[in-house]
Amino acid sequence: MAEAANYNDWLLERAQPFVGGRVLDFGAGIGTFTAAVATTADVVAVEPDPEFAPLLRERFSDNPRVTVVEADAAWLTGGEPPDRFDTILCFNVLEHIADDKGVLARFHDRLLRGGHLLLLVPAHQLLYGQIDENVGHERRYGRGHVRRLLEDTGLTPFDVRYVNPLGAAGWLVSSRILRRQQVPAGPLRSYDRLVPILQRLDRLPLPFGLSVWAVARRASE
Repeated sequence: MAEAANYNDWLLERAQPFVGGRVLDFGAGIGTFTAAVATTADVVAVEPDPEFAPLLRERFSDNPRVTVVEADAAWLTGGEPPDRFDTILCFNVLEHIADDKGVLARFHDRLLRGGHLLLLVPAHQLLYGQIDENVGHERRYGRGHVRRLLEDTGLTPFDVRYVNPLGAAGWLVSSRILRRQQVPAGPLRSYDRLVPILQRLDRLPLPFGLSVWAVARRASE
């Protein structure tokens, strides 16, 4: 999704009101969101993939605001005492992890009191198809499922909603009907050009979407 510039900007616009001074970007990939957030915050970018981590280090080698860590979810329990953050970003990562509830509990412990978790996960198990399997998705999520997971791990969700309804229709056709092996680049670029128009749908309580967007807070008391 790195080439979907409008979509990524849209996601960052949603996230920006909750981004504090110290941020954990968990599953940072090639650093698309790390780079954007690091203009105003200090970022720890955690990436387990041995192909991506060196690219992250090279990209941010001259940026003192970014610390790159090559590690998986076990890193969240390390450190004496462990680092804590105002904000944790977890965009399109949780679905790759078998123990998603355990990771959310560790996010809770890594947040400062009053800090925010910003989460994006793929929606609707009905849409699970060959593309999901090929990219290593363990599951897709419902809105209620996400809310319960957050509450069960001590976080307080206050915005949990479906986003990107047009993307859901495209995914259904590509992955379930046409049984494609990967997201086709042509339709992705076409969709990205429509994002400025589709932003208006963010204001509506949609019953479906390609993803579930969630904002949760660690209690201040």
